[in-house]
Amino acid sequence: MRAVLPVLALPALVFVLVGLFASCLFLRNYLGPVTLSQLLYHLQYGGMDYADPRMLWRALRYGAGTLLLTALLCGLLRRMRPWVRKLVWGGLLAGVALSVTATVESPCEDPELDLIAADYVDPAAQRFERPAGPMPDLLLVFMESLDQRFVQARWMPQLSKLGTDGTDFGHLYTLNGANWTVGGLFSTLCGLPLQPVGLMSRHALEYATRFFDGGTCLTDVLAREGWSLSFYGGASLKFAGKGLFLERHGVTRRFGREQWQQRGVPVPEQGWGLLDAALAEQAWQDMQRPREDGRPRVSLMLTVNTHGPNGTPDPGCGQGGTAPLSDNEQMALALDCSDRAVARLVRRFLAQADGRPKLVWLQGDHVSPLPLLFDGSEDQWKARDLFQLLLRADGQGHVLPSLTPRDENGSPTERQYSHFDVFATLLDAMGLRWSPASHRLGLGVSLLAPEAPATLLEREGVAASNRRLSCPSPLFHRLWFSDR
Repeated sequence: MRAVLPVLALPALVFVLVGLFASCLFLRNYLGPVTLSQLLYHLQYGGMDYADPRMLWRALRYGAGTLLLTALLCGLLRRMRPWVRKLVWGGLLAGVALSVTATVESPCEDPELDLIAADYVDPAAQRFERPAGPMPDLLLVFMESLDQRFVQARWMPQLSKLGTDGTDFGHLYTLNGANWTVGGLFSTLCGLPLQPVGLMSRHALEYATRFFDGGTCLTDVLAREGWSLSFYGGASLKFAGKGLFLERHGVTRRFGREQWQQRGVPVPEQGWGLLDAALAEQAWQDMQRPREDGRPRVSLMLTVNTHGPNGTPDPGCGQGGTAPLSDNEQMALALDCSDRAVARLVRRFLAQADGRPKLVWLQGDHVSPLPLLFDGSEDQWKARDLFQLLLRADGQGHVLPSLTPRDENGSPTERQYSHFDVFATLLDAMGLRWSPASHRLGLGVSLLAPEAPATLLEREGVAASNRRLSCPSPLFHRLWFSDR
């Protein structure tokens, strides 16, 4: 046994180092740089078996390459002179360290600092009042990896045109804890960054059966106040705990890949699931069902076409010829297809003349992780913001005027805000009022508050906010595991 261990030690060590390097290379090539929170979260929840099969094949190729490179290096190391072997080991360790550093970001500078405990306004401690008139229907669409820079006439003309009638609050930036899909959904709906908790601790098993059970989110508030909530997504609800989050927070009707298949809807075998044209159509048909006791509705939708690394266009959406598309061409086509599908759904929703006011909120879930269709500088890349738009109609088919904030001279003001501010802003736009912390919920403030209180970003800036939000929060941990 003792003789076997030294023989196995070299291949094991080389495999670990090469595996780390290959894993980081895989992440950078297909998902872009990731944060430590994002990495730890997915290690806890997994879900790769419900991801795009193309991602699995890519991962398998990287795995096979790791094994081959390990075997090659082991053979070479055994034949090298001692001083050459030391140089190779040094180069391998340095390469792995640089690769990890370039891939995983963790800017927390003071682990003892709990920003959430210092600034959190608990929605459960508020008293909510419903609007005086009819309660509005809400359509909330999260658009996959949709930077503001994509919504231009050449790539997304329909959404660009819709923007002329809507409210653009300014610059919606992605902070740590919101920079992947589930993180973006959670941060928007709950007003907090999604932090990893429970990994490699006594709570590890319990963690995967709970999802912020002691916290209150936008969906919880609306469910308690009488709204009926539905979620429409193209990908599996089992991926990364998304379905569990929705189930635990008031969304009683949830549709993903498996649910569409059960309904007999054709779902592509390749890709993440139901693509946007079919998804929007299925969502619209479901939204025509009879109302339960006349209750208002919240319809949440998550698009999938523009998911990295290069998007997936709907079949028949503008494709011509048989020549393979470049990554940029495929992403541009995916943007165009998603643009048409979402804009058509929004127009149908706003045009409903059923006497119930309509509210639409469109936003990217997080910034695009890869620089497709981008020709700016590195500083411009880091400063990207998300597409966001608020639209309203009166329930008679008429679009209502913009609510764009203006200064004392009547000029539009551009706010600097994050996912956290959407929670309070949407409740304000829907006519709800609350106290004692009027216009504030979670870590956010309403962008419609008359006094225009500063957002976290306007107070701290992006870099400082990220440094503070990256530190683990004991309060967040307690909210995750406690019961409401």
